[in-house]
Amino acid sequence: MTLADRLTQPAAPPRQKGTVDLTPEGAQINNVVVEGEINGDWGRVFELFNLDATQFEVVDDTVRMSTWQQSARNRAGDRDAVQLYSYSARFRRVNRGDTIPPETIAAWRDNLRRSKFPSPVTRGGGTYVVLIADPQLGKKGTEEAVANWRRGVERHVEAANSLGVDAIHVAFMGDEIEAVADNYTNQPHTIELNQSQQLELDFDMRVWTLKQALRVGVPVSASSVISNHGEWTRRGSKDPVTTQNDNASTHIARQVQKLFVELEPHGVPPIHWTIGDTHPGITLTLSGVECYFTHGYVEKGRGATVEQRMKAAIERQILGRTAELGTVRLWFTAHYHHNYSQEFEGRTLFGCPALEAERSSEYMLDQFGVWSPPGLLGMVVTDQEQRGWRHKNIW
Repeated sequence: MTLADRLTQPAAPPRQKGTVDLTPEGAQINNVVVEGEINGDWGRVFELFNLDATQFEVVDDTVRMSTWQQSARNRAGDRDAVQLYSYSARFRRVNRGDTIPPETIAAWRDNLRRSKFPSPVTRGGGTYVVLIADPQLGKKGTEEAVANWRRGVERHVEAANSLGVDAIHVAFMGDEIEAVADNYTNQPHTIELNQSQQLELDFDMRVWTLKQALRVGVPVSASSVISNHGEWTRRGSKDPVTTQNDNASTHIARQVQKLFVELEPHGVPPIHWTIGDTHPGITLTLSGVECYFTHGYVEKGRGATVEQRMKAAIERQILGRTAELGTVRLWFTAHYHHNYSQEFEGRTLFGCPALEAERSSEYMLDQFGVWSPPGLLGMVVTDQEQRGWRHKNIW
C-alpha cells in the first residue's frame, strides 16, 4: 500500500481494546474486542497488551463472550458489516515447575538419598555466612563462573568446618542466571545458554552448594532474594510487566526447597528457608545479629559513588521502616560486582563481589574500563564480636 493509499483510506471505526489485570498468579481480561472468534487462540488478545500468551492458560468456565455486527466503511467507500466479539476470561500462569527437567530432579533425588550426612550439632562460634552473588550463568564465560562458584563454596565450607561454627547460612544474593533478553540491547547475541539451560544449571549449583554445607554437620539455613536478571517478564530494559517478585531467582529457590523438604524423611537434614516474596530484601537474625540481605538493584540513593548511593538508600529504608530495620547491624548487597564495605552509626554495609567470569561485564569494561576480580564473600556472624562479624574472606 502506497503512502497516498494509507492517507486516503477511510479510518477504521474506533474499538475498545478492553483491559487486563495482572497478578503474580495470572491475569483477568475484561471486555477485549476483536474481529472473529478466538477459538482457543488467545495470542491475539495478549498481543494487544504486549504480553506472551504462552505464559498463561485459561481457567475453565470463566470465558464470557458477546458478539455483534458493526458497520464499517471499506476502501471503496462502501459500508460493510463487521462481526465483532468481546471476550472476558480469567487466566492462571503456566506452572513453571517443569522448567527443571524431571530427569535432573530425579538424579539429584537419588544422589542426595545415597549421600551420608552427619547429624547436625551445635558447636559454638557463630554462623558462617556464604554469599552467592552474580554468577550470571549463561553469559560469556559460564564455565569460569561455575568454577568460581565451586571453588568459593569449597573453601568457605572448609573454613566453616575448621572454625567450629554453630551453623551455616547460604545466601543466594541474586542474578544467578543471565536471562536471554531485555536487560540490555544485544543480550540475545551474547549468551551461551538458553533460558531453560540457565535455570537447570542454577538448580544444579544450588543443590550442590547446600549438599556441601550439610556435610559440615551443623544446622544449615538458606535465603534467596529477587534480582534484575531474574525478572521473568521484563520488557525493553524496563520494569517487569507482572511484578518484581515474579522472579527466577526466588522461583528456583522454591524448587530447591521442595526437593530438600521431600528428602527429609530419607535422612537428609532439614534446611530452614527464607525466600523473599514481598520486599526486595529480607531480614534474618543469625547468632544474635540482625542481618539484611538484598540484591541491591531496587534500593536507590543519591551520591557520587556506588558506596555512597547504597549507604544513602539504606538510611532512607531505615527512616521509612524504622520499626523493622532500625536495629539491623549488618547489610549485605550485590548487583555492583565488586567487594566493598563501610561502617556508619553502628552498622556495616558489605558489597559482594561477583562470581561471573573475570571481565565478562563488557558494557562496564568497554564504557568505563571498570572490572573487579571474581570471588565469593563469606564470614562468621556472631554477637560475640563488637561489630557482629569476624573472619571475612573472599575466595
